[in-house]
Amino acid sequence: MNNNKIQLENFMDFDSDCVVTIGTRIATDNPKVQTYINKMLKTEGCEFIYMHPIDDVSLQEKYTQYIKYEAGSEEGVFALLASFIINNSSTECQSYLEDLDIGYLSGESSVGEEEFELLVEKLANKKEITLIIGDDITGHKSFDNISKLIRIIDLYTDMNIVLLNKEINIDLSLKVIPDDVDDINTYNGTVIYTAKASEDILKGSASFAMAAKIKDGDTVNIAYGSNSFKKKFQIDSSVRGTIALYPIVDESQEKVIQSGYRFKQVKIQRVEL
Repeated sequence: MNNNKIQLENFMDFDSDCVVTIGTRIATDNPKVQTYINKMLKTEGCEFIYMHPIDDVSLQEKYTQYIKYEAGSEEGVFALLASFIINNSSTECQSYLEDLDIGYLSGESSVGEEEFELLVEKLANKKEITLIIGDDITGHKSFDNISKLIRIIDLYTDMNIVLLNKEINIDLSLKVIPDDVDDINTYNGTVIYTAKASEDILKGSASFAMAAKIKDGDTVNIAYGSNSFKKKFQIDSSVRGTIALYPIVDESQEKVIQSGYRFKQVKIQRVEL
């Protein structure tokens, strides 16, 4: 496979013995990705490493490693990934990687160093590793530096890079050194994640409901900046953790909540009927 950006239309044609996904909740984002992973997993010994703030119950019997990181910490996660998987690079790049504060990045992203050590073990001796990068990085405040980190991963590893959003313009041929990663702001409080849906229902776990002080079946008001949206809330056992899935049923009607970074810090209140 050509070690450059692969368009979504044709990456299905290539085989991988290891698939790593980051920044995409596969079940709700793109059926093609799930089909591709299912196809690759039929290969004996294929590794599937799923990296995302929200676990996906539908994938639990498929992934061989799940790395959960904090919403908002993608820049730190990509820096950690680069640090652990890049072994041979330019003197300038190697110096950059050695100067990274691994303890800080690990602490802020809530990903232990041992998790990346295990990832490295799983990548060992793999011939075709595909790194699938989702739309979560779009709108991230550190998108430019995340792009630089993706470039050095592409340049100094044999990973094949797939960018799911065709509108993301990252020139992987540019040889640039990323900026320092020393200001990671994770998302605390009540957090939602925009996801394609067939029902106009906010879905979250029982732990999310408890934190937001709402109950299954409640109509809730979601305040985001100066905007507010009313949705019915439903407890969904397939959604793990304390981040709820905000439904995008009609993209033309949800431009405000869709703009920018997919994770949003919001305020939620039960609507008295």
